[in-house]
Amino acid sequence: MTVEVGYPVKKLRAVTDGARRKPSIGMEGQRFSERFGRFFTKRNSLIVCVLIPSLLAALYYFLIASGQYVTETRMVVRTIGVSERFDTSEVRSGRSIVGGDSLTQDSYIVANYLRSPQIVDKLDREMDLKSFFIKDDIDFLSRLSDGREASFEELTKYWNEHVDTYVDGPSGIIIFTVRAFSPEDSMRISKAALDAANQMIDKISEKAKTDLVARAQSEMQASLENYQKALGDLRDYQNRTGILDPTSSAKMVSAIIAKLTEEKLKLTVDLNSLKAAKADDTARGRELRRSIQALDDQIDQQQNSLAGKKDDTGEQLSSSMIEFSRLETRRIVTQALYEATARNLDTAQSTALKRTTFISVFSASHLPEKAKYPERFSEWLVLTAGLFTLWMTATLVWMSIEDHRV
Repeated sequence: MTVEVGYPVKKLRAVTDGARRKPSIGMEGQRFSERFGRFFTKRNSLIVCVLIPSLLAALYYFLIASGQYVTETRMVVRTIGVSERFDTSEVRSGRSIVGGDSLTQDSYIVANYLRSPQIVDKLDREMDLKSFFIKDDIDFLSRLSDGREASFEELTKYWNEHVDTYVDGPSGIIIFTVRAFSPEDSMRISKAALDAANQMIDKISEKAKTDLVARAQSEMQASLENYQKALGDLRDYQNRTGILDPTSSAKMVSAIIAKLTEEKLKLTVDLNSLKAAKADDTARGRELRRSIQALDDQIDQQQNSLAGKKDDTGEQLSSSMIEFSRLETRRIVTQALYEATARNLDTAQSTALKRTTFISVFSASHLPEKAKYPERFSEWLVLTAGLFTLWMTATLVWMSIEDHRV
């Protein structure tokens, strides 16, 4: 009995000792959770997640963050010296640089250029734009990352973060702001950017005027070539036929026929008189018959040349008049087109000389006296409130999980 009773007791002790030596995974997780819960209390988590980051943010905003000075410029793009007679196909109230008075379209062009990589490249080449954003007195979070080694893409992104453009649609007014780390730098960058925008507008305007004149010259040259060809065809036809003006020739032929007919009538009267006197067989009568026959031949020949059948004696005037009319009409039309394009060229040249597109600044930037950014207290307060809100949310979620475990 004793042996039988003692064996289970020893076995139970061995199992108990083994259980103590090898705790289960669930028990270890529970112990870790208990230790983590004892250390990471609400008070400790509030300090770690809210108070310490808020203190670091306060140190940065109030002691380290560099002040950023803002200059603001208000301007509008205008175009003057437009000829209304030259191009009436455009509506007056919305033309761009190539068409007349400019409102919003040119303003958006300028605003887009002020934030483009082209102006960044131009300013960096002309005034070393990077040097304004990598100075030693700029705090490490605000300065251009990588310094002189920063890529062009990084510089462009940094530029767009420190400039802003706004276009008022109805009026076309552009508001351009620049942020830099000293008042002088802000003024210099703003002035250089506006100078670059002016150069861009001048370049586009000059190209528009050049294209306008070139197009008018091309049209005039084409119409001149057509007119010269029409003149050449008419001249060749006149040289080939020997007729300068078929209409005048027809009038002259008609006059000749009338004269010959009149002479024939006179001779016929004389011949009839001889016949009445029974003397038509005399030498005078025979001469009158020969003269009348010659006149008939001449009349037939002239009538054939005017509108009759074509023979070997010359060119039909009726056919000549049709071809001549076609060539003369073509000459008149091409001459009118040439004169119209010549007037257009004169108008285009005059318009190009008088037209001017420019940026009109009506509210110039002034040297800022006080840094506008960062807004130290408000930004620190927003950050602290955000951290506190996140901590509250995380704490509530953790408490909900703990409640479900129990």
